[in-house]
Amino acid sequence: MRVSLGRARAARRGLGRAYERPPGLGRCTACAHASPATRRRTQSRHHGRRRRALTLHIGAIVNTNSRIGREQKIAIEIASQQFNSTTTLLLHVSKSSSSRSNQLRPISDAKNLIKWGAEVIVSTVPWPEVDMVAVLGSHAKIPVLSLAANPPLALAPRRFLVRMSYPDSGQMECLADLVKSYNWRRVIAVYEDDAYGSISATIARFSGYLRDVGSEIAYGAAFPPMDSLPDPKAAVRQELERVRRQLPKVYIIVRASSLLAVHLFQEAKRLGMMAKGHVWIANDDISTLFDSALTPSFLSSYMQGVVGIKIYFNETTDSYRDFCTNFRQRYESSYGKVGEKYVDPGVFALRAYDALRVIACAASETVKQRMTLLEGILSCRFTGLSGPISFGRDGSLAKGKGTPAFQVVNVVGKSYKELGFWVEGSGFVNEEGDMGLGRPAVDVLGPVYWPGGPWRVPGGWGRLRIGVPARTSFDQFVKVEHDETGKVRAVTGFCIDVFKETLKRLKYDLEYEFIPFHGTYADLISRVTLKELDAVVGDVAILAERSAYVTFTEPFLVSGLSMLVRVKPDHKTLMLTKPFSKAVWILIFSTLIYTGIIIWYIEHERNPEFHGPWWTQLGATLWLMFSSIVNPHGRFYSYYTRTLVIPWLFAVLILTSSYTATLSSIMTLQKLEPMVDNGRVGCNGDSFVVKYLQDVLGYKEDMIVKLGAEENYPEAFESGNITAAYLEIPYLRLFLSQHNGYTVYGETHRLGGFGFAFQKGSPIAADISKAILELAEDGILKQLEKKWFFFSLSHCPSPDNNDGKTDSLSLDHFWQLFLFTGGISTTVFLLFVARLLQRKLTSHQQVDASPRERFRRLWRYQMSKIKKLWRSTMFWGKNEAQLSSLPVTSAQEENGISTGSGTINNVESESHDNDLMDAEPPHHG
Repeated sequence: MRVSLGRARAARRGLGRAYERPPGLGRCTACAHASPATRRRTQSRHHGRRRRALTLHIGAIVNTNSRIGREQKIAIEIASQQFNSTTTLLLHVSKSSSSRSNQLRPISDAKNLIKWGAEVIVSTVPWPEVDMVAVLGSHAKIPVLSLAANPPLALAPRRFLVRMSYPDSGQMECLADLVKSYNWRRVIAVYEDDAYGSISATIARFSGYLRDVGSEIAYGAAFPPMDSLPDPKAAVRQELERVRRQLPKVYIIVRASSLLAVHLFQEAKRLGMMAKGHVWIANDDISTLFDSALTPSFLSSYMQGVVGIKIYFNETTDSYRDFCTNFRQRYESSYGKVGEKYVDPGVFALRAYDALRVIACAASETVKQRMTLLEGILSCRFTGLSGPISFGRDGSLAKGKGTPAFQVVNVVGKSYKELGFWVEGSGFVNEEGDMGLGRPAVDVLGPVYWPGGPWRVPGGWGRLRIGVPARTSFDQFVKVEHDETGKVRAVTGFCIDVFKETLKRLKYDLEYEFIPFHGTYADLISRVTLKELDAVVGDVAILAERSAYVTFTEPFLVSGLSMLVRVKPDHKTLMLTKPFSKAVWILIFSTLIYTGIIIWYIEHERNPEFHGPWWTQLGATLWLMFSSIVNPHGRFYSYYTRTLVIPWLFAVLILTSSYTATLSSIMTLQKLEPMVDNGRVGCNGDSFVVKYLQDVLGYKEDMIVKLGAEENYPEAFESGNITAAYLEIPYLRLFLSQHNGYTVYGETHRLGGFGFAFQKGSPIAADISKAILELAEDGILKQLEKKWFFFSLSHCPSPDNNDGKTDSLSLDHFWQLFLFTGGISTTVFLLFVARLLQRKLTSHQQVDASPRERFRRLWRYQMSKIKKLWRSTMFWGKNEAQLSSLPVTSAQEENGISTGSGTINNVESESHDNDLMDAEPPHHG
C-alpha cells in the first residue's frame, strides 16, 4: 500500500487550535509576520522550492490481524496526511503477523522496505521481532521507531533503535503501590512468557517493589506464549487448577496477550476464582483491551470487579478531540463499528500518531540544522497526544515530571469506572487535576466493586478453611452444634468470639468457613501443615514443636500445666500456735515474766494485792497484767508501775491484732488439705500433655490415665482410678469454678498459652496477632472471659499460693516492739532503784557517816531487804496468824513492822513518800 498525500491546509484542519507545529513545517518565521497577500506569494515561491527538496520515504510494519494493529495503521495514515505539508511523506505500510509461525515475517518486511527506499521504519510488532528489525536498520543506517510496549531494560544497545514507550518499571511500581494500599501481604503473579526472556527481569523487578512495600510473590503462574500452543484453553485451565490451591487469592497480571486474557478470565470464572474474596489486578496489557478487543458483554460476564491500570493520556485537549473524531470516521469506514459503539483510539494509536509527528519534526530539523535524520529524531521535544515526547541519547523515551502516569479503573457492568490516578514519584491521587499540583497522595482509592460484589476490601485469601476441634474437654472454649440432619448449625465458644472480634480489627474482609475436626489436636495441626486447612481456631496450646510447622498468633489466653487433687478437712493440731513462730512465743513469755517481776518489785510493799504467799503474789501479778488490758481489777500505787504498763499495753495490742489477723487467714486458707500420694494421674489425653508428663515430670506410661471430657474427672477421683490430674490453667480454673472439694497442688509448669494456628509464614497470623494485642489493651478479652467463664480468671487464686502453706509471723516482724517494751521496763526499774538509793543515802541516819561507811550500810540494807522479801514470801502463810494478833506500837511502825496486810520490813516504810505513792495503803487490824 502506498500513500502520497497532503497539504498544510489539511493538517491544520485535522489538528485544530491546540496543534503545535514542529519547526520547519507549515509556517516559517518570515511568513508568520507577513500580510496574507504577501504570505501567499512568499509561500508559492519560498516553500515551493523546499517542498521539491524534501521527500521522505517512511516504511511501517503493522500487524493488521489484531485490533491494536488496525488502530495503529489508522493513526499512522491520519498523521502522514496531517504532517504532509512542506515535506512529502511517502508512507508504505507492510502488513505483518504476530504468530510464532511467522516470526521471520517482520524481517522480510523490513528488507522489502529498505529495498523500496525507506529512510525510516516505524515498527508496531512486539519484542523480540523489533530487535531483529533494529539489527537490519543498523546495517542500513536507517532509524527504527518501535511502538512495542514494555521494552526490556536488558536490551542490547542498538544505535538506530528509538523506543516510543516507557519500560515496564513504572507499571510494576504502580501495581506494587496498589498492593500496599490494600495491605495484601502475598500475591500471585500471572504472566505470559516470551521468546525474548524479558519477563524474568520484569518479575524480578516486580518482586523487589513488593518487598519494599512489605509484600511478596507467593506463587508465579507462568503461561507459555498462547500462539505457540495447540490448545491454549486447556493449558490455561491446567495452570489455574494449580493456582487455585494456593492460599493467596490476589492475582496480579504482569503481562498477557489478548488471547491469554480471554481464556484466563473465562476459565477463572468457571473455576470459581471470580467469586467473593478474590482479587484481580490487571496491567496495561489487559486494561488497554477494555476499549478495544474485549467486548462489553465479555466484561460483564467474566471480568466484574477487575481493577486495572491504564497508561494515562489527556483526553480533554482540542487536539485529541479532533484526532478522535477523525479516527472514528476512518475506522468505521475501514472496519465498521464494534457493536453499537464507536471505537476510540487507545494509547498505542496515540503513540503511532506521535511517532509520525517525530519523523516530520526530524525531517524539518535535518534541513535547518544540517543533521542526520536520527539526530533530528533524538532532538525532538514536544507534548504529543500520548504525553511528553523526548529521547535520551540511547534512544529511549525519557521520563519527565509526572511521567509515566497511570489511570486506575474498575470493571463494573459492561464498562469500567475511574478510581483515580498514579504518578511516578508521587503516588495515588483521586482527581486528574491533582496530578500536577503536588498534593499529598492518598492511601486507598475507592470505593471499589470487587469480584463477588462486596465494597469492603477483600483480604485476598479467598474463603479460608478453618478447622475447629469438634471434641473438647470444656465446651466453653469451642462448641460445635449440629442440627437433626447432622449438619453443623453453629460454632460457639470463647475462642470463636475472640477470633470474630479480631476480624473486626482487620483492614480487610476475611471470608472463612468453620470445619469441625474429630481427631486429636496434633492431627488437626498436621492438616494445616499439609495445607488441607488454612488455619485452626480453638483452644490450641502454643508449643515449640508445633511452631516448627505452623505459625501461631500471639496468645489470647495464658496457660500452664498444674496438678489437680482432692482435698479433705484440715485436722492439724496446735492450730492456735501457728500465727507466731516459736521464737516469737518464747520472747512473748520472756517479756511477760520480766515485766511481771519489775511490777511486783515496785508494787509489793504498798499494794495489798501483792501480800500473801508467793503463788498468791505471782497470780496477782499476772492477773493485774492481763486484766489491765481491757478492765483493770486491781490498782497500781506507783507512778513507775503505770509508766511501765503503758508500753506493755501497746505491745499487747499489736500482738493481739497480729495474732487475730494471721489466725483468720490460716483458718480461711487452710480449711482443706490436699490429698497427695504417688498414685496414678489423669490428663485430657492430648499428646503434648502425655509427652510432658513422661519426659519432663518422669511419669511412667502405666501411671497416666487419659480421661478426655470434663465429666470423667470426678468419676475417676471417686472411683480411685486416679489420685491427681494434670490440667492446663484455663481448664483447671474452669473446673474449680464448677466443682467443690478440689484444689491445685504444687508448682505450675509454664506453657506458651492458647493461640490460633495458620500455615507456616502466613501474613494473616501477624495481622491477627496485632488485633489480639489491641483487644487486650482495650479490655475486650477481659469482657469475653467474664462472659464465658462467669468469673474473672485474674481473681482465681494462683496455684503457687494455694499449696496449703502459710508463713507464721517471725521474730523479724516484732523485734523492734520487744526491744521498745523491754527497754522501757528496764529504764523504769533502774530509775526506781536509783530513787530508793538516793533517799537512803540522804536520810538523817547517813548524814554523819563517811562515804565508805555509807556504801557499807547501803549494801547491808539491800541484802537484808532481799532476805526479808524472801522470808516474807516463803513464810507468810505460816506467820500470818501470829503477826495479825500482835498489837502494833508506834516503835514498831517506825521500824517498819506492820500487821494484817502489811509486809515485814525494817526501814523501808519511811522511804516511800507521797511522790512515790499514788495513795496510802489501807490500815488493817
